[in-house]
Amino acid sequence: MPRPSRRAEVRTTAARLIREHGYDAATMDLLADTVGLNKGTLYHYYPSKSAILYELMSDQVDATLELVGRVPRTGDAADRMRALIRLQVEHVATKQDELVVFFQELPWVEQHLDEEQAVDLRRRIERYERFTRQLLSAGVRAGEFRELNLNMVMYSIIGILAYVPNWFRAGGRKAQETLVDELTDFVMNGILRR
Repeated sequence: MPRPSRRAEVRTTAARLIREHGYDAATMDLLADTVGLNKGTLYHYYPSKSAILYELMSDQVDATLELVGRVPRTGDAADRMRALIRLQVEHVATKQDELVVFFQELPWVEQHLDEEQAVDLRRRIERYERFTRQLLSAGVRAGEFRELNLNMVMYSIIGILAYVPNWFRAGGRKAQETLVDELTDFVMNGILRR
């Protein structure tokens, strides 16, 4: 079996190359050259470029669903939404290449992955979206949030989260804490009833 650390290096490098060049241009030849492996050895770690992409994207969906699982199941919708936003901002501030790849390549998963993998990703993403819409709706019903177009607000939040890995570079724990506080306040101030 391949060394786990070498496999992690291949994955990390693949994420960077896909981010920099896009999925189509980030070839297995380029990846092999960049990590210093021959192409045959590279296939011991991943059988295809689509296998790398699926793993990268699947892991991000799993991480997001794990965050959803950490949101309190009871309590005010505003407190629960604040918890969800904080958890997500903390996450997107730490996984630059992998998250950029996720959001960059998501519109084309049906072209890049086999049908079963694409359907699986979309199904799990829908679980996150359904949770977020339900939480927003609960806040509107309780009078905690102003009247909202649920999809517009949800996709706007996703858009904010998607762009953070493109520009944020942690300059230490304090910078990350400031980012989490300010983005959470920004989102919450946009949805809370005044």
